[in-house]
Amino acid sequence: MSRTLITILLITGLNTSIKAQSQALQHYLTQIHFFLDQEGQWIAPNIGFRTEDSISTSYIGIDFAKGIHPNSIRLTTKKYLPYLSEWRITGEMLFSWDASKKQVLLYGTGADGSVVSGESTLITATEMHFTSYRSDAGGKRTEQKEIFRLQQGNLEIGSSFKQNNTWGKEHTIRFTRMEQPKGNLAFMTTRDGNFEVYSMDCKGENLKNLSCNKAIDYAFSFTPDKRLVFYTNRDGNDEIYIMDADGKKASNLTNHPSSDRIPCVSPDGKQIAFLSDREEKSGKIYVMDTDGKNLRRLTNNGYFEDGPTWSPDGRKIVFTRELKDLKDTSRNAVGNGEVFIMDTDGTNEKQLTNKPGYDGGPIISPDGKQIAFYGKSENGKYDIFIMDIDGNNLVNISRDDTEDYSPSWSPDGKWIACTRGSSKNYDVWLIHLETGIKTRLTTQPKRDESPFWIPE
Repeated sequence: MSRTLITILLITGLNTSIKAQSQALQHYLTQIHFFLDQEGQWIAPNIGFRTEDSISTSYIGIDFAKGIHPNSIRLTTKKYLPYLSEWRITGEMLFSWDASKKQVLLYGTGADGSVVSGESTLITATEMHFTSYRSDAGGKRTEQKEIFRLQQGNLEIGSSFKQNNTWGKEHTIRFTRMEQPKGNLAFMTTRDGNFEVYSMDCKGENLKNLSCNKAIDYAFSFTPDKRLVFYTNRDGNDEIYIMDADGKKASNLTNHPSSDRIPCVSPDGKQIAFLSDREEKSGKIYVMDTDGKNLRRLTNNGYFEDGPTWSPDGRKIVFTRELKDLKDTSRNAVGNGEVFIMDTDGTNEKQLTNKPGYDGGPIISPDGKQIAFYGKSENGKYDIFIMDIDGNNLVNISRDDTEDYSPSWSPDGKWIACTRGSSKNYDVWLIHLETGIKTRLTTQPKRDESPFWIPE
């Protein structure tokens, strides 16, 4: 064989090897990008979940994050305990490309003390195959195979173990992307010493003080053009104010010696429903135009009422009424708050709930079909409930061992923002309605509460 032919064959072989390495690396990097897209969070339902078990896992999760080198990626495995409202990390792993071996190497540790190390055996455009060894905390070593498959926008992970020199049947888990909330929230906080209205994004970041005043400011809604409507004691008593989102052009809409509180703007931005004790100390529901004109009273009874909010079409108002014996004026009189609905002129009242305890903070879903509110559950704690607009099909969506209040629907109807905690401290949380997974947005020691969504 001539030297020229040998050289050609060697160069051809080298080019083929480089091309194969380059293609495998490219497939690996493409899959890294796929894993990391849309926050890099994936979940799969746990088929063994037991609702009656307080430490049972409802979802298995995988979080992907960038490594310190573009050719590496970190993987965190976790499990969600719904009763405790928390994710628990079960393992961590690092994947990295080894140019000398032309393979992806992996190394990981488990919360149980186990250690895993291995390498890829095959990388295609849609799959990565690995063989690895797992050593448990006691030193027992097991050989295993794992396959990462991309399937129509989802991720499948198949695992099998070698026992007695025989590979067992592959166990496959199908992961879907964990949906991420969109938009921004406003909420009340005492982190500056007094209640202020703050805004933040759905990750609990990019905080901004919107009210910036030494008085107590408390808000529940924006106008469609993002003007904040709130109540404040800036003038010595509770008054309804409106101001631009940047804190400028604040004006008093009620300007009355009574207490005017809990304002809520109609969907078209033309009216504000609120509570006032200007005619009865128990507080009644009123409506006025957004400029403070055309004041009119909607309810006329001796009961305490609270929290009026509008339906998305602007034709209904839901609120809480505390029912009790009106003849019993003692401080210990037994009261029971129930959710009511009425037309916006105060007619056609209908009681929707009939359960022990105070049912408050009712708010209608963006599609107008459901109402979220807080109320007492069987264990005596306050939880977030959802029911149909007619009061049927009542469901407890928080069901945990803490106090849950002040629900607010996201504009897309997929999330509930709420207050969770105890009298010692409250924080803002999100509940994903499809999965029931709760995410904590605030963590500082002061009170953070009563979140509501900012118009997009």
